[in-house]
Amino acid sequence: MHAKYEKRTYVGSEHVWVGKYRNLHNISHWHLEHEIITCYQGHSQVMINDRLFELNAGECAFCPSGSVHYINSEENAILLVCIFDEKLVLGITSANRLASPIFADKYNVVGRLSEMLETLSSRPPFFAESTEAQTILLVTDLFRGEPLSSADFKVSASTTRYKQLLNTIDRDYEFISFSDAAKFMNFSEAYFSSYFKHQSGMTFTQYLNIVKIEKAVGLLASEHNIKMTDVMSRCGFNTIRSFNRTFKEITGYSPKQIPTGYALNTRSVQTVQDTFNPTLNVSILL
Repeated sequence: MHAKYEKRTYVGSEHVWVGKYRNLHNISHWHLEHEIITCYQGHSQVMINDRLFELNAGECAFCPSGSVHYINSEENAILLVCIFDEKLVLGITSANRLASPIFADKYNVVGRLSEMLETLSSRPPFFAESTEAQTILLVTDLFRGEPLSSADFKVSASTTRYKQLLNTIDRDYEFISFSDAAKFMNFSEAYFSSYFKHQSGMTFTQYLNIVKIEKAVGLLASEHNIKMTDVMSRCGFNTIRSFNRTFKEITGYSPKQIPTGYALNTRSVQTVQDTFNPTLNVSILL
């Protein structure tokens, strides 16, 4: 859900992850790894650092480490996504940047990522070394074959401030208002509304409500005898009616009917040490 830090975890000693998705949707997030996205079928939109790009079949995107990004795909779109430790290619990417993050798949990215996915799934001997070597070769080919620009790139002040706002929302969700958030960004309310929707893929109110309900789910799981009025007030709702309605809209359950062990599929994190999954439930991992 939240445009926060995603800490990538790996199954074994490898520092590469590959997934194949149908109808991939995730929310605005960033991570310390580089990410390569290639469209095998259909059409998707990719937002990278405030810029929205169209991604069609036969095209790829490269999201450098630290980029704020999200993906919205058509229902039939199939994407392959590779996320890998930036240290693997630091000698290439530390001083260079692709002039455009979108490029044609002249490098058989689909085939190479598919092969890496199979290797990571079957885990033959030396699978980690194999996939890391393939990743280095792929990035080498991309940076040799595509126009480059200097890597002296600074994230915009607005993006930096936006990241700070998300942390503030996660901490002060009980009290923060739309007006407070707009003032924090030094934007007019009209511009802030448009900016936030562009960055996160949802309105500020939708985002804040999901933060609040996530906190409510956590309270219900950890404090079994807690009163609903206490949950309501501690999560920033003024009435039981609005709390119950919003809770059911987001989780599909009433607060009293929430299943044991239920967790929102997307969640905020308190620190960069926590794990965060930005991918929404409508996405199908093939």
